Amino acid sequence: MSSSENEYLDCDNILKLVLVGKSGVGKTNLLSRFCLEFKVKKLKIDDFAVIVQIWDTAGQEKFQAMPPTTYRGSHGIVLTYAINEQDSLYDLERWYKTALQYCPPDVKFFLIGNKSDLKSKREVTFEEGENYAKSLDISFMETSAKSSENVEKAFTDLIHLIFNEQIIKQRQITNNQVQKVLDTSTSVIIQNEKDKENRNQKSGCC
Repeated sequence: MSSSENEYLDCDNILKLVLVGKSGVGKTNLLSRFCLEFKVKKLKIDDFAVIVQIWDTAGQEKFQAMPPTTYRGSHGIVLTYAINEQDSLYDLERWYKTALQYCPPDVKFFLIGNKSDLKSKREVTFEEGENYAKSLDISFMETSAKSSENVEKAFTDLIHLIFNEQIIKQRQITNNQVQKVLDTSTSVIIQNEKDKENRNQKSGCC
């Protein structure tokens, strides 16, 4: 067994993120800043080992529709536009609707306005990006893949959001399982008491 396989086995959770957006907005550069190789990042969150697999859709934007397999099993979608290209923000509506169609219902979205270093060429204001994120009820951050500004924070914020929700769900499942056991135990105790009472009544008859 390879060391990489061992690493996956030692991991508590594996999360899948997908970067989408118009060609040229800097998705691949963002990815290279966050995880240098293999498009995989290993993190430690609350004493849990978490491996993040990041799918970069660069080069596939020319197709009218992304393969559904790209989205399946995703935990998070990073909607990406460039602040120096207004159309790249408008184009995200298509990516968002497609992701909703193929992703699990509990997938988390995060909006990134990349190339924040190109302030003199800005076409999308911070407020426009923020308002778009609010309209979708998702988190938003401007980043610069060139200077690394906010890149690590944007990804880790999304990962923490996903992971924390998973922990809550796991606890709910555990609580439900415990409650079922308690309910079953209570039913058995009640039934045993009834059986004992019936036996006592029969033994007291002439």
